[in-house]
Amino acid sequence: MSLSSESKSLADPKGYIKLLLTLIQPKIGWQIAIGVLAFLSAPARKLNAVPPFSGTIFVEPDIFTDEDPTDYLGVSYSGQANRTMYDRRTSSWVTKYAFLFDATFHGMPDVEVQVNPEFASRAAAETEAVKYAAVVGRLPRCLRTDLKTMWIHKGNQPYGGGNNNILIHTGKTSTYEAQGILEETLAHEASHTSLDSRHAATAGWLAAQNADDEFISTYARDNPTREDVAESFILYLAYRFRRDRITDELASTIIQTIPNRIAYFDGQDLGLQATEPAPWDNAVSLSEQWYLLPWLGVYFESSESWIYVPPLGWVYRPWGRTVDGWLYSDRLGWLWVDSEIFPSSYSIAEESWIYFNLPLAIYYHHGESIWLEL
Repeated sequence: MSLSSESKSLADPKGYIKLLLTLIQPKIGWQIAIGVLAFLSAPARKLNAVPPFSGTIFVEPDIFTDEDPTDYLGVSYSGQANRTMYDRRTSSWVTKYAFLFDATFHGMPDVEVQVNPEFASRAAAETEAVKYAAVVGRLPRCLRTDLKTMWIHKGNQPYGGGNNNILIHTGKTSTYEAQGILEETLAHEASHTSLDSRHAATAGWLAAQNADDEFISTYARDNPTREDVAESFILYLAYRFRRDRITDELASTIIQTIPNRIAYFDGQDLGLQATEPAPWDNAVSLSEQWYLLPWLGVYFESSESWIYVPPLGWVYRPWGRTVDGWLYSDRLGWLWVDSEIFPSSYSIAEESWIYFNLPLAIYYHHGESIWLEL
C-alpha cells in the first residue's frame, strides 16, 4: 500500500509505528500493538527529546473560533443560593451566596453556572454567565460529558478544570483573549473535567505515553499524570478535525511527537464527528453577507443566528450553523430542516410535511394534498 504525505518512510520509526498500528490494530488490539512496536523500534528512537512546545494552548489560536457550530441555547436565572466553590485567589474552598444560572445546550444536560456575588447585580452576573457558556457550547461534546457546574470569580488567576467543573477567574480573560486562546484554554480545562478521569490512568493511555517516549509540551512532561491528556488532546483535535487550520509543519510535529497517543484517541468513542465542519460552511459568498448554499439556495446572513431566505422571510437558527434541527420562519413558524432531505420539511404550524419550491414561492402541503403560496 502507498503511504500518505503524513506518513513517514520506514526509516522514520514513528511514522512506521503509525502505519503498523493502522494495519494490525483490528487484529491484536491497539494496546498490545503499541507495546510490541515500541519494543521493536526503541533502538532507533531518540529518548527523552525536548518537547516542541511549552504549552499547547499557545500553539494555534484558531483551533476553535466564534464561527464554529455551537450547542449553546441560552441561560436562565434560577435565583441565589449558597454554593461552595474553589477560589484560586485564596487557594481555598469558599461558600458564597452565588447568582445561579442554568446554561442549556442542545443534546446535553444543563450546566449550573455559579457566579460569585462580588459581581454585585444579577445583570452583571448574567453577562458573565452568557459569555463563558457560549464559548463552552462550541467545544466538542466529549469535553462536556462530565461538566455539571461552572464557577466564575473575579481575579487575575489561571482557569481550572476537574471536579465536574470549569473554574474561571475573569481577570485572566483579557490575557487569554489578547492571545486569541480563550477557547483553547477552556478546551484544555474541559479536558481535565471530562477526559482525565476516563483516560489518564488507564493501561492504554500509559502504554501510548510510554511508546511515544516524548511529550508534546514541557507542561505535559513536567506533570505527566495530571496534564498529559489535556495537553495532547487539543493538538490531537487540531490534527484530526481542524487540519485546515494548522500548518503542514505543525501537523508533522504533532504526528512525529505523539503518534501513539493519537492512535489511542482514535480508538476511543469520542463522538468527534459532531465537531467537523457543518454543511452551512459550504456556502459560497456572492457578495457582502449574501451566500449561495446548494441545498437551500440564496440567503442573506445577518448574524450566526439570523438569516433571510427569499421567500421564506427571516429565519432564526437557534443552534447557529448546525444543519439538522429546528428553524423558525417568520412566515411559517417552526420547521424541521435537514440538509439531506430539504426542500422537504416538517411544519409545526401546518402539522404536516411540506415540500418547498422556493423559486416559485410555493409549497406543497402533504396533509391536504394542495399547493400553497408563501
